[in-house]
Amino acid sequence: MWGRTLQFLPRENMREGLLPWVIGVMLFLCTLALACGLALGKGLDRWSAGLTTNLTVQIVVEDKAVRERQTQAALTLLRATPGVVEASVLADADIVALLSPWLGEVPFDAGLPIPTLIDVKLAKPDAVNTAGLRERLVAAASGAQLDDHQAWMGQVLDLAAVVRLLLAGIVVMVVLCTIAIVIFGCRAGLATHRESIEIMHLMGAEDSTISKAFDERYLSHGLKGGLLGVLLAALTLYLISHLAERMGQGLLTATLPTSDNLLWLSLLPLVSAALTMVTARITVRRALLHMM
Repeated sequence: MWGRTLQFLPRENMREGLLPWVIGVMLFLCTLALACGLALGKGLDRWSAGLTTNLTVQIVVEDKAVRERQTQAALTLLRATPGVVEASVLADADIVALLSPWLGEVPFDAGLPIPTLIDVKLAKPDAVNTAGLRERLVAAASGAQLDDHQAWMGQVLDLAAVVRLLLAGIVVMVVLCTIAIVIFGCRAGLATHRESIEIMHLMGAEDSTISKAFDERYLSHGLKGGLLGVLLAALTLYLISHLAERMGQGLLTATLPTSDNLLWLSLLPLVSAALTMVTARITVRRALLHMM
């Protein structure tokens, strides 16, 4: 069937032979944008879940004895608060490790005043009224400062929303560009094979028969280009994932595609083939109406 329907069309010329490569580039960009967009949403949910169930209490007092008393008072209050699963004081070594990206390697005997940090784990994100807890902490320990990470996390989530919107825009533009490329290719093919098409009409061929030949050809172009683009994108994502593993856990590794994302992305070659075929069918049939 395939061979019979394509007999009246000559072999692909150089221009049509490049079409799968162009579609492959479009699918490569589309796959990367979709993978990053899908992974960014799930990754930020997983990454921010740990922050929404964690609070940090700082005891900022210069006198060490007073700081110790206020730390114990804060711990007593926190451990007695419903919804708090655990409250523990971070070791000085852990605090210095947190400060090292900004201050460099700081020795313990440098005389740098280090506040006491209390890590608080909640049963669920809304388990505690943070405003009320902040007031009670200040009453129990005047040097206590409660940080619920909301202000900083809100800025990160706003930035992520903008990035996802940009990625969605890239996907839409890539799809529109692919459609435009297929339309241009179909019109060029119709102009090139106009004499063959007119002969087919004289022999009694219907528009559906001629359109089917273009459908199958552009279905093949879309499938080959889609496979090429998705395979290149999968290789790129694998390399990024391999490099990110060396950086440890964090925002970057949290936003890498999961197996569920990759399963959906594997369907993109079929989507590409269907898109090119439908676009070719609509373009050719509309053009054939004007040729009659």
